[in-house]
Amino acid sequence: MPPVRLKPGPLSMQAFNLGSLVALLLACAACLVTLWYGLVDPAEALVLSVLVLPPYLILVACGLGVWLGFGSDASAAAGVARRRT
Repeated sequence: MPPVRLKPGPLSMQAFNLGSLVALLLACAACLVTLWYGLVDPAEALVLSVLVLPPYLILVACGLGVWLGFGSDASAAAGVARRRT
């Protein structure tokens, strides 16, 4: 018998949104801490924010999506074929 797969509900979507927001706030806090202690210059922080923040948020979104059940495996994809008439 194949395993039962339930669709994610509204609580999963709220958890996804909250997790994304927390990840963004943590990234901003890390950036501000490095600026406060003088580990990076403001120009370097800006470049790092532009180059590193988007891939970080994509990785967080992918991880949260898989963890909360939004991801599907390859067997869930339906094959597409042309119909001959």
